[in-house]
Amino acid sequence: MLENLLFSLNMSLPLFILLGLGYVLARKGLFSDDYVARTTNLVYYVMLPAKLFLDICETDLTAAFDLRYVEVTVAGVVVQFILAWLCANLLCRDKSKQSAFAHACFRGNFAYLGMALLQNIYNSDTVASTAVILALVLPLYNIQGVILMTVKEGGGGVRVGKILLGVLKNPMVLAILAGLPFAYFQIELPYVASKSLSYLQTATSTMALLVVGASIKLDAIREDFPLLLRVSGIKLLVMPAIWGVMAVAAGLSAEQVVTLTIVGSMPAAVNVYIITDKLGGNGKTACGAVVVTHLFSLFTMTGVVFILRSAGLI
Repeated sequence: MLENLLFSLNMSLPLFILLGLGYVLARKGLFSDDYVARTTNLVYYVMLPAKLFLDICETDLTAAFDLRYVEVTVAGVVVQFILAWLCANLLCRDKSKQSAFAHACFRGNFAYLGMALLQNIYNSDTVASTAVILALVLPLYNIQGVILMTVKEGGGGVRVGKILLGVLKNPMVLAILAGLPFAYFQIELPYVASKSLSYLQTATSTMALLVVGASIKLDAIREDFPLLLRVSGIKLLVMPAIWGVMAVAAGLSAEQVVTLTIVGSMPAAVNVYIITDKLGGNGKTACGAVVVTHLFSLFTMTGVVFILRSAGLI
């Protein structure tokens, strides 16, 4: 238990240090509003797509493919998206904040925290079950995020053509789709391309966290705190329970059950703020959700790992 607690702290505290650094730099005037806006564009249009493209290219899809696992994974993504949307409509009266509420409830920080947690659990740099998550869940998160923001912030009408256009124009969706043929046919990128993308890949999380930190408005967090508590309860307690029950009921292997439960237990991803803010949602609420869910995840991630170990799955 203590080891898992220390690991969770080691995984989460660096995020808070970077968030805090971004906040301090902005308060000291080193990060102006214009700089933050331009850097957000850099992260959204260049760095995140480059990272996702390289992540998918380096994924061995054929080794990780399991039809039942894929079916449960897709079903879980759909179920949590619907639940997040319903909870936003029922628990968030301010319609201007509903898209941020829903987005934070379904989109987790698996790429930065989840994979590291699984690597620690299995004491391995490679966990086969994560390939499906990278290839399916992350693209679906991006598609769902675009659908959510298009419907919620695009006038309220469900226009299929507009949604599809928004999905196809999303740089992260395009990056993932572009990477799938490389992953499926196991095509190795030229060294120059791979190395150049790796520089962007390495810097992405740092820049994204600094941007989020620079955009933090403590007054907005205080104002939204009751709302953010609801988001945290849904994202950190309800979602992992749903994923875990679905995985066990489907008879998946222990590693697959653990992986899907970890997917559900992740705090709101940094992308929640970037995409919500970029596509017209309430950036302050989204930013607050990222910070608060990461704070509470220090405790909930430890609890999830403890339950999985007590159940004999780890």
